Amino acid sequence: MALTVGEAKEIMRRLGPAEVKFAISICTPLYWVVRDQDGKPSTRNGTAFFLQTPKALFGVTAAHIIKGPKSWHAHCEEHGPTQLRLAGCNGTSIPLDWDARAVDINLDLDIATFTVSQAEIASLGKIIYSGYPSEWPPSGPDKNKGVFYAGFPGISTRHQSAQEVEFGAFGGSGIATGVNERDILSQIEREHIKPAREDGIPPENFNFGGISGGPMLYVVETKSGLRCNSLAGVIHAGPNTSDDPNEAIPGFELFHARRARFIRADGVLDHDLWESVQI
Repeated sequence: MALTVGEAKEIMRRLGPAEVKFAISICTPLYWVVRDQDGKPSTRNGTAFFLQTPKALFGVTAAHIIKGPKSWHAHCEEHGPTQLRLAGCNGTSIPLDWDARAVDINLDLDIATFTVSQAEIASLGKIIYSGYPSEWPPSGPDKNKGVFYAGFPGISTRHQSAQEVEFGAFGGSGIATGVNERDILSQIEREHIKPAREDGIPPENFNFGGISGGPMLYVVETKSGLRCNSLAGVIHAGPNTSDDPNEAIPGFELFHARRARFIRADGVLDHDLWESVQI
C-alpha cells in the first residue's frame, strides 16, 4: 500500500538518527592534496563507499570526481601526477591507483567503480555495505518511501598539514521526493540532518560539494515486519548554492542519486541500460 507523504515522514522521524549514523559508517572521503600559491596544502574530495553484491566486492563513487573539468584527473594534467587517496577513521588513509584499480567509469552516467580488498576497508575502519535483498540490482524505492544518505562536504574539511586532514561528515534522511528511470530525488528534511561533529547543522545555501559519490539508501519493510535498507543509488548532485536568489531557491534543497540499477553485480556499469533511458 502506498504511503502518504505524512506517513513516510513519520517513519523517518522514528528511524532517521540510527539510519543516518549507519550511512556515514559505510562511506569515506576520496581525496587528493593541492597546494596554493604559497605552498599551503589543502584537499579536494568526493565520497566513495564499498559495495558487496552476490558476485563481487568493489568501491563506488561519482565519475566526475575522477574525470571531468574539476576532477582529480584534470588536476593531474595541469599540475602533474598527484596521488588519489581514500581516507579512513583516526587519520588513516590508503592510496588509490586509479589506472590499476578502475573497474568501470561513465561520465554521462556519472558513476565509477574500482577494486578494493576487505583488508583495505578494515584498515580504514569502514563497513562494507551489502543491504537487503541479496538479489541484484535492487529495485529502488517508490515515490514517498523513506531514504537516507551521507557524504563528506569539502567545505567541512580541516587541514593541519598535508598528512593530517580531518574530513567532516554529513548525513540526512527524508523521503524520495521524485523517482524516475534515471534518478532518485530527495528534498532535504532539515529536522533529520545529522552533523558528524560539533559544527552543528549546515545552514541553508550550504556548499555540499564533496558529497558526490556517497550512497543514498532506502527503507525496506519485509513481510515479517522488519525494517531493513537497500541501495537506492549514488549521489551525483546536491543542492545549488548561490548568493543570487535568482539562482538558488531558499528552502528548496534537493539531492540527486543515480539509480543503483545501472551497476551490475560484478561492478561493471550497464551502459546499454543507461543509453536506453535517455530523455
